[in-house]
Amino acid sequence: MQIFLYLLVALTFHFNCIGQTTGNNYYSQKLENELWRALADSGKYNDAINILLDSLNTNKHKNNHGTYWHVGQLYACNNEYAFALKYIKKSTSFFDKLFDREWRLYYKGTIAFLKKDKEKLKIYNYKLWNKHSDYYYFNACKLNALYDNFDKPYLVAYNITCK
Repeated sequence: MQIFLYLLVALTFHFNCIGQTTGNNYYSQKLENELWRALADSGKYNDAINILLDSLNTNKHKNNHGTYWHVGQLYACNNEYAFALKYIKKSTSFFDKLFDREWRLYYKGTIAFLKKDKEKLKIYNYKLWNKHSDYYYFNACKLNALYDNFDKPYLVAYNITCK
């Protein structure tokens, strides 16, 4: 009887945890995430931005720095660099800027590109490209593409494949 009681408690705990993580909020966030990405992939940046801004405004992702980053990138793809800078600057916490060297270089390099500061971008690109982990290889490639294609719009430069 005691084993049955332990099993019942364990199963109740397990299903309660699953119910909390797979509720409607989880699925609505997943659908929202898929929707804005599909819109962005089809070039409908304003529609994707509106979905993400609505998400931020309804407190669903108030502390989600990644959402701010994506909004900034979408504005950059739309050649609206002032708005892009506003959101990208909100995307990274003080601690990430302080302790994550590779992210800090990518973050500052992207800002330098958007501000059209080639000298700063050159420094950040050089530092990241010459010393990055496997985890940040993609970011190093993208920053390198931004530097090598500095005179092109963000969308064109960002979409250059890594060499």
